[in-house]
Amino acid sequence: MGENHINLSGKSLLSRASSPGFSSPPFTQSTTNAQATLSLQIGQVPLAEKTTPSQVRLSKVFFGLRQFAHSYGWENWLITLALVIYLLTRFVGLSDYPIFFFTDEAVQTVSAADLVRDHFRSFEGDLLPTYFYNGYQFNLSFSVYLQLIPYLLFGKSILVTRGVSVLVTALGALSLALIMKKVFKLPHAWTAVILLSITPAWFLHSRTAFETSLATAFFAFFVYFYLMYRTSSSRHIYPAVLMGALVFYSYSPAQVVIGLTALLLLISDWRYHWQQRSAVSKGFGLAILLALPQVRFMISHPQASINHLHVLNSYWIQPLTIFQKLGRFFQEYLRGLNPLYWYLPNQADLNRHLMKGYAHVLWITFPFLLIGLAVVIARIRKSEYRVLALSLLAAPAGAAVVALGITRALVMVIPLTVISAIGLSTLISWLTKNLPSKAWLPSLAIFALFCGGNIYMTRDALASGPLWFQDYGLGGMQYGASQIFGAIAQYHAQSPDTKIILSPSWANGTDEIARFFFGDQLPFTMGSISGYEIDHLDLDENTLFIMIPDEYRDVLKSDKFTNIQVERTLPYPNGDAGFYFVRLQYVDNIDVILRAERNARRVLQERTLQLNQETLSVKYSYLDMGSIENVFDGNPDTLIRTMEANPLVVEITLTQAEPVSWLKARVGGTPTKVTLVLSGDDGSSHTFLQDAEESPTPRDVTFQLDQTYQVISMQLQVLSIYNEEPAHVHLWEIGYGAGNAE
Repeated sequence: MGENHINLSGKSLLSRASSPGFSSPPFTQSTTNAQATLSLQIGQVPLAEKTTPSQVRLSKVFFGLRQFAHSYGWENWLITLALVIYLLTRFVGLSDYPIFFFTDEAVQTVSAADLVRDHFRSFEGDLLPTYFYNGYQFNLSFSVYLQLIPYLLFGKSILVTRGVSVLVTALGALSLALIMKKVFKLPHAWTAVILLSITPAWFLHSRTAFETSLATAFFAFFVYFYLMYRTSSSRHIYPAVLMGALVFYSYSPAQVVIGLTALLLLISDWRYHWQQRSAVSKGFGLAILLALPQVRFMISHPQASINHLHVLNSYWIQPLTIFQKLGRFFQEYLRGLNPLYWYLPNQADLNRHLMKGYAHVLWITFPFLLIGLAVVIARIRKSEYRVLALSLLAAPAGAAVVALGITRALVMVIPLTVISAIGLSTLISWLTKNLPSKAWLPSLAIFALFCGGNIYMTRDALASGPLWFQDYGLGGMQYGASQIFGAIAQYHAQSPDTKIILSPSWANGTDEIARFFFGDQLPFTMGSISGYEIDHLDLDENTLFIMIPDEYRDVLKSDKFTNIQVERTLPYPNGDAGFYFVRLQYVDNIDVILRAERNARRVLQERTLQLNQETLSVKYSYLDMGSIENVFDGNPDTLIRTMEANPLVVEITLTQAEPVSWLKARVGGTPTKVTLVLSGDDGSSHTFLQDAEESPTPRDVTFQLDQTYQVISMQLQVLSIYNEEPAHVHLWEIGYGAGNAE
């Protein structure tokens, strides 16, 4: 009887646990024994006469897990599994792919470390600065603060820096699932996570520490909270405003996107906003509070936005009419909406922002987008569908300010993913309706298919990605950060007295990358062998050069070095030598060779140019960067650089005398003295001087003359005050004319 009673109790409990809304009753000795017996039967263990305490505990755990699994829900399990797949496909090999570790990633943690070192002040003394420098521009903000705690806890590492971005983007993926589940009430919310995860552009950039991925993730949360404000509770306006601010402070092109999105939503839902004016007014107050750091920055750095556009070479600061600028804007904007850009592989973007053979969005998901768009258009009168449509229309606006590029337009993947997920969910529901006996089959089959696709893409990126694009230098993948600095650390540990000189010419911002790996005290010098080719510098057997392939080939061709010994090479992923560790010596007659070359370089170069239908004869110092045409092309972002001459000299001779009352020169940020000499056809000469103080960015030096001079020739001298020759002197632009300077 006891055994039968236990079996019946176990069967009863099993049936009740399988029924909806089942809650476990208080455990009695009878039910406890029943659970233990049932657990033994399920485990195919012979039924025991008596249960042990461990069996009782095991049975409690079993029933607890069963109840939790049942109450959690099948769809929630799929969402959870999709997020697990997302995290796995990001963290696996995170330090290895993308194969570069770019300066824009390194500078995030380096800036966070500097902030801690300087007691949370900028180099200008601002407490908790709004923006941080990245190169010549202020374009880092919240992304730096996001790295603070991870840096303090774990120090600097590629895994940690990129891992922070991965975790934030995973939360962005979760927000898309919440949009599907809580706003649109669709049964297949996991589709949003899995579709975002398998989007190639997102796969690549969510594995980096680029701030564009952070802004995109925060934009996803902004859309979610706004939709919840619109469909659930007005209290969600506050987190929506907060997420909008995080978008704004994360990435400069996203500022245009979030601003335009907010404006469109304000217009679209104005009636609802008026009905919720109490919450909206408080949300507006929160927005003002969150805008105060931006206001402070604009007051202290009024030219920062214009300088940023100059650095990006935006057409908005070029000499075009307003209609030409608007035309360029809408041209770039429409390119950002073009499905061909998103769903077909392209070469418009830099190789390091592409996955070879993949489009930015998988083409097989395009039918889901079309279905989703049809649903959105059919229900456009409903606010939640209008929000998706408006966010889709606003997404390319940030990229259109400069030029379309995947980093600037990455936020586009959010509306594309949600709309495609709606389309895929609609398709699954239709398949389920037509397979009533196997309603679970379409969901599981499609889920398994896309999970497999995620795993395949990860494996392909890790195995084949290093060989997709084999230009590993400055113009390509900029490969070698962890490899070369790891090798230097090892070399320095073994031979601390060796003077190591590393070429900076393989990546942008190599000084920032070096500080990421070594801090402020570098155990090597950043420099190039080219300096030793133009001047006789100290060189002995204790000096080790680390050269890139082009530099090594130049050394072999040169007649200035002897006893060239390659101690080791560091290969590129394709096996070619990428970095050469070289020791060498000067030839005996090096001084004679260098003196002859120096004398030849002191002779000004000559060119004849056509400028505004006028022929100019131009003489200029010997250059190692840019062509002399760059200073007359009207583009403030093209430049020339002297190889060694300081001052840089440019002499302009006109075909006939012209009136000149102003001249403007765009020079570098170092302290500079600019000398202007005007010569008339009557033999007269007039000299003018200006000093330009140090500046973080290039700037214009303008000579507004006291009168108009008839000029046949002009000589401009740009002297870098604190640098002795040889030195690199930069010049961006020269302009002159009569009247007032523009």
